[in-house]
Amino acid sequence: MSSATFEISRPNTEALETLIRESEEIPTIPESLLQIMKVLDDQDSGPADLARAVRLDAPLMGKILRVANSPYYKNAGSISDINRCVAVLGYRTVRQMTLTISVATSLVAAVSAAGGSMDYRDLWQHSVVVGAMAKQIAAWVRYRDPEEVFTAGLMHDIGKFILEIRFAADYDTLVAARAGTGRSLVDLEAEQFGFDHAQIGEAFGCVWTLPDAMTQGIAGHHRIHSAGQGADEPAICHFVRLADYLANTMAPPRSDLGFDPAGIEPAQLCAAIGLRLPDLEKRLPELRDAVDLAADYLDID
Repeated sequence: MSSATFEISRPNTEALETLIRESEEIPTIPESLLQIMKVLDDQDSGPADLARAVRLDAPLMGKILRVANSPYYKNAGSISDINRCVAVLGYRTVRQMTLTISVATSLVAAVSAAGGSMDYRDLWQHSVVVGAMAKQIAAWVRYRDPEEVFTAGLMHDIGKFILEIRFAADYDTLVAARAGTGRSLVDLEAEQFGFDHAQIGEAFGCVWTLPDAMTQGIAGHHRIHSAGQGADEPAICHFVRLADYLANTMAPPRSDLGFDPAGIEPAQLCAAIGLRLPDLEKRLPELRDAVDLAADYLDID
């Protein structure tokens, strides 16, 4: 795995750095995505350059086009070419879609090969639910880039994929035993590995040079603040944390993915993004509709 410099403002950075150096099982960024990210980082590049880079990876392009034609993007007519996809959905949307599908495909394939017992499809489904809800909430409050929030929600639990890839047996045992302890998953992860899944997800996001908004959503989705604290935290963290809370508390009930409601104050999270909790509760059916529309993101392997 290629190395990179990153900063984590929390304890146990030595354990994280050791894991990153020694983790040959964890996938590096695919070459096609490296080429795409070079295009995205080039201020002089544009939609045509992105389209050329995406065509280098035919399976990835096929997944992008399938999702682009799904009800989630409410398109009129069929999108059969990546140039048309950029023209219809916009450069930023296709950029976010490309990053998300490529990273998720690599992680899902690696988890499947690791041989653990984690239901990675269930975990990815949860990620899609969080992403769809976070995007819808961001749109309600007129956040500048709801698509950015969507990708942060999709990627928020990549640390769980990484722990399953690197420590399959130990992590499966920890997750299974947690239910009888009454303790939070992040606390148990930190005790056993020296870091939790949000921290390792943030670290690898930095190594892979994912966009800042994506790594912020990964890093912040389990941070707990008391009243009056965290006011200067990026809004994207509030969107992802609130959506994660809703995804784990709304019906239908979900399997235990390590969610811990202790310390989560939905009213406080709503206030942080300019939304009233009673108004959110009235619009829960709209969130369910948004999740249903995002179903095409479930089949990414």
